[in-house]
Amino acid sequence: MSRESDFTVHSKYDKYGAVTIRNARQVDKGAIWEIHTRAIKELCKSHYSERELQVWTEVLKPVRYEEQISKGPFFVAVAGDSIIGFGNLNQKSGEIEALYVDPDHVGRGVGIKILQALENQALDLGLKLLRLTSSLNAVRFYERAGYKPQKQKRWLLPSEMVVCVPMIKELAEELSW
Repeated sequence: MSRESDFTVHSKYDKYGAVTIRNARQVDKGAIWEIHTRAIKELCKSHYSERELQVWTEVLKPVRYEEQISKGPFFVAVAGDSIIGFGNLNQKSGEIEALYVDPDHVGRGVGIKILQALENQALDLGLKLLRLTSSLNAVRFYERAGYKPQKQKRWLLPSEMVVCVPMIKELAEELSW
């Protein structure tokens, strides 16, 4: 997917009818930060302590996304006029560095559509293997998408260690989405 193109993904949306996956723009930083923060606080609370969530979200700032958006691939999911999810891929390491969906839109196919866009971009870049580090609450989502969990590890935040699960997926020449 080129940096300039957008495409529309039809999903289970009654209110909006469709979700557009497009390249993130610098103007999207604030919305991305809000989704990132809310998703961690609301969706991860079943697996992490309040202290872990606090430390995790304190390091997030809108400016943090500038370089990632510039380098790409960095996609956002848009429904109506609202950004409802995002994901980015580090081309050099072959790692999906983030994939988050607004808690109000979880379970409607948005996350898998963002993941599909990232995987298709990885194939276009010639990558054969993708890596990611999943929060404990998202492991099942990635397993359903074909990712294999590795041994849990502790991830260092500024003043706290959190448990995460490294995962990998070998990409087929053509994805069977």
